[in-house]
Amino acid sequence: MLKSVMGLALLLFSVAAQAGMGVMVENPWIREAPPTAKAMAGYMVVRNHGSQGRALVAAECPAFGEVMLHRTIMEGGMAKMVHQMKIEIPAGGAVTFEPNGYHIMLMQPKHALRAGDEVPVTLKFADGETMALSFPVKAGGMGGMDHSGMDHSAMDHGSMQHMSH
Repeated sequence: MLKSVMGLALLLFSVAAQAGMGVMVENPWIREAPPTAKAMAGYMVVRNHGSQGRALVAAECPAFGEVMLHRTIMEGGMAKMVHQMKIEIPAGGAVTFEPNGYHIMLMQPKHALRAGDEVPVTLKFADGETMALSFPVKAGGMGGMDHSGMDHSAMDHGSMQHMSH
């Protein structure tokens, strides 16, 4: 029985990816969207068990033409997406990427993705460290803003606000 519990604990731990200096990613996933969607969103929890803050500065994914770090904020009763140049992960803290908050904006999909697909995503930190992850595509139903219906092709990302956190 103890071996079964230990094996299960090891399996659950393997779901979380870990980088050097105490950064760990838990529960990465991408919301499924219709095949014609021009954008999808990726979510996760980034934990920093280290004694120094870390800054996430970019993400890459070969399945999409463009990948950006975004945050959805409410302004005047309207949801607005703001491009993030970096996202600070405080020492001993965590940042949750979730609908209506921080997210990885995945634009210009190279092919349709369905629930059950696995998508490689590489996170890049300010110190040059990278972390390779596999994001499973999951059916929507988690609430929050649905990016699949938004046309990001006309969005001028160059004029978006750049926030440091």
